Amino acid sequence: MRNDASHLLDGAVLLLATVIIGVGVGLRADATTRPLALALALAAAMTLALRRTAPTATLAITGALVLALFAVDRAAGSVAVIAPAIALYSLALSRGRVHLVAAVVAAAAAVMVADVFLAGRHPYALTLQTAAHVALVAVPVLAAEALRNRRSYIQLLLERLEFAERTREEEAQRRADQERLRIARELHDVVAHTMTTINVQAGVAAHLLDRDSSHARKALATIEAASHEALDELRAILGVLREPNGSAPLEPSPSLESLGALVARFRDSGDEVGLDVDGQPPDSVPEAVQLAAFRIVQESLTNARRHAPGAAAHVYLNYGDDRLRVAIKNDLVAPRNDDANVRGVGILGMNERAIALGGTLEVRPSGDAFTVTAELPYRPDA
Repeated sequence: MRNDASHLLDGAVLLLATVIIGVGVGLRADATTRPLALALALAAAMTLALRRTAPTATLAITGALVLALFAVDRAAGSVAVIAPAIALYSLALSRGRVHLVAAVVAAAAAVMVADVFLAGRHPYALTLQTAAHVALVAVPVLAAEALRNRRSYIQLLLERLEFAERTREEEAQRRADQERLRIARELHDVVAHTMTTINVQAGVAAHLLDRDSSHARKALATIEAASHEALDELRAILGVLREPNGSAPLEPSPSLESLGALVARFRDSGDEVGLDVDGQPPDSVPEAVQLAAFRIVQESLTNARRHAPGAAAHVYLNYGDDRLRVAIKNDLVAPRNDDANVRGVGILGMNERAIALGGTLEVRPSGDAFTVTAELPYRPDA
């Protein structure tokens, strides 16, 4: 499409230049020199057909023909200068600065030759005329430079628009990935914690059903409470997915104040869990920090229950000046056979939560204990 338009424009320029030069030379040339003047002028005009493929050669040929025309008939030559002007415009538009400077110098020299040797005027008038003609050489060059700048500006705009569109798509994809990971972490934490509680309590209930019905009933009540809590949290998460505008009724996210209740639930389920708090919390701990601390404690205690049932665990919270330190320590007990070869994503999720806040997470065995330690800055730049 663009090549067709370029060919059409070239044809229009060639036709228009030929008509203007031919008519002008025919009207202004002397009767005795008209045939030769027309031949030179039309040859210069027809040479413009090469202005795109060979602009330098086109400028040289048209310039030479017009100089010859000036020598034959000066009045006719003043009309035919249109041809080298168009050739100079094409060269300035398509060639580099070196070619352009050389072409301008050559064109200015040709103008001076035409005026000095062919004008035959008074020296003072000749000087003014030559200066004016040399200045006119800049017209096609400036026109080409203006078009070149406009094309560069449009290309820059197109590149910026393309970059902005690509950036928007990448940002949307990044946000989608982050939201997917966040939802995956929330679902894992809720489901893993609840299913572990149900699994342990169901085993207790089955073991005590015939021997101690009261304890079995308590275990079943714990299962009921845990499943009810998990359903509420899942309903809230699914409500956000179903209602992106936030119209679904949501309960507050778990916070540091919820840790006491979390520890109490583990104790009610028969686990030995302690909680120590050191330092005073700042005026406001970001919700993201509170949620991450809660989920890390929840996941750590759930892992302790799953992999080391019956082991004592302890939770430590330390409020520093710029960050919250969370540590969960439990005694090492031989893992259950059905969990010995299972590798979950809980630790990965805890690590992602800490990194997202600019913090760190360390998981390590230490002597006869297993410790999870997280440092969560109150602000990312802390």
